[in-house]
Amino acid sequence: MSGHGHYTAWITCGLLLLAGLAGAAAPDPARLYRDMQQAVHHTDYEGRFVYQVGPRLDAMYVVHRMQNGRELERLVALNGDPKQVIRGEKAVACLDAHRRRISVVDSAAHVQAAADADLEALKTLYTFSLGERVRVAGRPAIELQIRPRDRLRYGYRIALDEQTRLPLHSVMLDASGRLLSQTLFVDLKTGAHVTPIERDLSALKLAEPEAGASPRPLEHSPWQARNLPPGFRLVSRLGMPEDVQHFLFSDGLTSVSVYIEPVRGQVFEGFSRIGAIELYGTRRGDTQLTVVGEVPRETLRRVAEAMQRQ
Repeated sequence: MSGHGHYTAWITCGLLLLAGLAGAAAPDPARLYRDMQQAVHHTDYEGRFVYQVGPRLDAMYVVHRMQNGRELERLVALNGDPKQVIRGEKAVACLDAHRRRISVVDSAAHVQAAADADLEALKTLYTFSLGERVRVAGRPAIELQIRPRDRLRYGYRIALDEQTRLPLHSVMLDASGRLLSQTLFVDLKTGAHVTPIERDLSALKLAEPEAGASPRPLEHSPWQARNLPPGFRLVSRLGMPEDVQHFLFSDGLTSVSVYIEPVRGQVFEGFSRIGAIELYGTRRGDTQLTVVGEVPRETLRRVAEAMQRQ
């Protein structure tokens, strides 16, 4: 075939593709977000991805399974120090082979609840729109753009797998459009092809909290939140070991944690950052407040100010 013939063939294929896309009903962008929330918790998947924050780039392996209504997950670092995270039925175990250390925390303290999102409430905080159809990890995907309506939260650009609605490429952006972090899958398997992690009982055995170490629902606390940033509400309140209280707030898309504990030694005050996570510490008399989340610093400060002792 001549060069002109190749060019004509490409044009013809392009027109046929556009015609097919035009005939298909476009999905509702906000519902796509809710579909993604459900997919990441209820779909069996396995793959490798890269995670970037600033100049740092990490390669990870993940396998996620649902077994009898339970989420089981293994996350393994493929570069740098050998580390992995295992989520069992009751807890999350963080294994650091280089330092020969295992940390176990209750999963309820760190996993954001994925209850059905209130889409109408979310639309008052964010705008949702569809971008281009793209290809990620060899799979067709549709781009979902989420932009905040104020400067108290970040925006996102997410390429969702057209078949499963899993996020294949996620980008977090600040108010000026600057990239803060991104996650990109390079390969992904779903369904029957996924490794059965639940057979690895030795690994899952590690993800069991020690007796007396599990957080418990906190019925009463002298601390209450007043005048939270718009859209944020209390999701959970837990009592943790060593007299630590944990409050989790969410606007339906992102979350902020507040840890309240007695002052022990050096006090953490001001802002700090670990990867894409911002931290803010302040002292209230004999109490340390630490606020953590992937949100702008102003949001952390306002959440800290909202915490008042009765």
